[in-house]
Amino acid sequence: MAAGGRELEPWIAPEFDAAADDGGRLRVVIDQVASLTDASAVVWHARLCR
Repeated sequence: MAAGGRELEPWIAPEFDAAADDGGRLRVVIDQVASLTDASAVVWHARLCR
C-alpha cells in the first residue's frame, strides 16, 4: 500500500490502480499476497527487505 502498488505483480497492478478506495486497494494487496507460493514469498522478502 505504501508503495502505491508499484511492488505488485504486473497481472494485478491494474486492479490496484482501478480500485475506488483504500479498502479496494487493500483487497488487491491481500489477493497478491494470497497468490504467492512459498518460493515466491522468499524472493519477495529478499527483494523488499534488502
